[in-house]
Amino acid sequence: MRDFFKQLFDWTEVWALLIPLVFILRRKVIPAFLKPVKIYVFAALILNLFAILIWKRYRLGLNLPDWLGSNNFIYNTHSLVRFALFTWFFLALGQHFMHRVKKILPFLFMAFVIINFIFYEDFFRYAMPSSRLLATEAALLLFYCLQYFIYMLLEDRNISVSRQPDFWVATGLSIYEAVSFTIFLFFNYLIAHNIKFAISIWDVSNVAFIIFCICLSRAFHEKSK
Repeated sequence: MRDFFKQLFDWTEVWALLIPLVFILRRKVIPAFLKPVKIYVFAALILNLFAILIWKRYRLGLNLPDWLGSNNFIYNTHSLVRFALFTWFFLALGQHFMHRVKKILPFLFMAFVIINFIFYEDFFRYAMPSSRLLATEAALLLFYCLQYFIYMLLEDRNISVSRQPDFWVATGLSIYEAVSFTIFLFFNYLIAHNIKFAISIWDVSNVAFIIFCICLSRAFHEKSK
């Protein structure tokens, strides 16, 4: 039984995405600003499934080619996809608050990615995903979430904020990225000094990911007003 729950928790990054997927499939009309979030759920499901299959290849008896000996490049790819789609989401909201900064950030991030993986890191590095990439992505998405909440505080509305789909997306994303930023900021240090703790800390990230997916489910459940 203990092994069953361990395996279930190891697959969190796959089955947790099925929660918002159910609400996406049930909803006939999806607002334009939620379309990048919808695409993210499908993209994340494919990427995470691929990553877990590589990780569990021996247990599942999969005969994969040598170049798939590590799934770290998938986590790097997932980071890029997540940043691109949630940047699209925040821009699609049309909030005229720090609008120029929000438009410039994707280009700065793109420049950082190019420079980092040309001169400093290998995108397909076997040892671990790029903590520099994941921490930077988390920090920038946290900025997007922060400016969203500031805008909502400044905006005079007569409706409940908690009934808005965009509020739940920003809430779930901010929780997940806050945890991810803390983990990946020190991940290289943890790998070098205490690899067992570095591996076990992924459980904290999995819990945050479940909360993130529940918030996305609430977003697709709510009707825009």
